[in-house]
Amino acid sequence: MHSHTHSHTPLHTHSHSETCSTGQMDDGGTNVDEQQAEANALMDVVAAFMCYKVFQLNNGIYRRLHHIDELSERHREIVSSLGTIDKIKRAEKLVRANYRFLLDLVYSSSVGEMPDPSDNSEEFKHWYKSFVDSRVHAGKGMVSDGHMSKVLSTLKQFVRDWSEDGQSERQQTYGPIMAVLESKFADVAPESRGGIHVLIPGAGLGRLAFDICCRGFSCQGNEFSYFMLFASNYILNKTRHVNQHTIYPFVHQFSNVASAQDQLRAVRVPDVLPSEMPYRDTADFSMTAGDFIEVYGAEDQKEKWDVVVTCFFMDTANNVLAYLDTLWNALKPGALWINLGPLLWHFDNVENESSIEFTREEFLELIAKFGFVIEETKVHLPVSYTADPKNMLQYTYSSFMCVAHKPNKE
Repeated sequence: MHSHTHSHTPLHTHSHSETCSTGQMDDGGTNVDEQQAEANALMDVVAAFMCYKVFQLNNGIYRRLHHIDELSERHREIVSSLGTIDKIKRAEKLVRANYRFLLDLVYSSSVGEMPDPSDNSEEFKHWYKSFVDSRVHAGKGMVSDGHMSKVLSTLKQFVRDWSEDGQSERQQTYGPIMAVLESKFADVAPESRGGIHVLIPGAGLGRLAFDICCRGFSCQGNEFSYFMLFASNYILNKTRHVNQHTIYPFVHQFSNVASAQDQLRAVRVPDVLPSEMPYRDTADFSMTAGDFIEVYGAEDQKEKWDVVVTCFFMDTANNVLAYLDTLWNALKPGALWINLGPLLWHFDNVENESSIEFTREEFLELIAKFGFVIEETKVHLPVSYTADPKNMLQYTYSSFMCVAHKPNKE
């Protein structure tokens, strides 16, 4: 039940596609089937964003209005007197506002030579119709329920990472990590930390990586999910001023709502301007796309990183031992690893997916068996994830944090 609020779920752990390695190879040695599958996966995500309005209006707004229409006249009058119908109609306008935001988000990545949607031109309408027709011709539906849930999660990720409303949740989660970094490198002035390279796999929308850079460290975020990559590109590279965008991330929630004002409230992003990083002359900030194991398990990443921070990430593995192998490869001898999060193993009981789950005690023992030296462990850290603090139902993870290092070579 609660995994839908924990949106670092299979967003960035599934392969973008389930491909077979027996396909043809192009001249560069790349599997042609894999290339096509990647392109299909990308367009599935574009379709999910593009279908947000139609999906939410039909399944969220019009369906509810239809149910009210089916009430007896007396019941309809009572419901109307409460303002419920007006609330739903206001929600319709806010869904349309979210859609304009999402269209701009997709356009910012220039997928498929998409015309500027803000013009609302005949050119865009023609492009959209051609896009829909091509998917129908290919026998594809426009969007799955799973993909639409990721669109809604992406909206909430903006709140978590790039709004004043997300400050409390960021402090819960990122605060302990920042405290460890500041303690470990207290003797290095922020303007001199650019030579300390920090890697963050599963970086999402990039706020933790940005905040670490703002402390003077060079930081690279890595992300696999196209949903997160579209969104992070938009907020990091296409934003021109603070609070530039207004979104309504809770408009889809009709249960456990205390008031219409709570459900329909606006959230403005970003709360800081990513381009105004204080140590940009000395610290590098970058985001990479790709599978963590494939990218950082490679020879060119061997012993390259001074620090790896895994935040709500380790439980996204089918096989966390492969993650540990990758961490070991990427970390320099003597380098630091900071991990914080729960153990919501994302592929537990997922059909056609392998999954190996460990308890917290087993996980900590596993770290030691791989050769990491655990310096500190904290348990029972109350942490939420993309939560609506005004909602009547709250989920809190009893998370843990461990600080470890890779031993120096003897």
